[in-house]
Amino acid sequence: MRLWISAVFVLFVLVQFYQWVKGFILPLPIYVLAGAFLAIASNYDKGMGMIISSSGKQSLTASENQTEKS
Repeated sequence: MRLWISAVFVLFVLVQFYQWVKGFILPLPIYVLAGAFLAIASNYDKGMGMIISSSGKQSLTASENQTEKS
């Protein structure tokens, strides 16, 4: 009997948590900041390396030459 009560209680808690998460709405600035962070993180190795290092201009011109030849 304890097992059934425990199982029903856990199921009830999971359903209530699912309904809370489903109805949870984040404000727009959170979405904007998260999108900006993802864009920076996904392009970090491409863009930041060129800005920080002095060899960035050389790699930029090398990649431009490769695209022009193609």
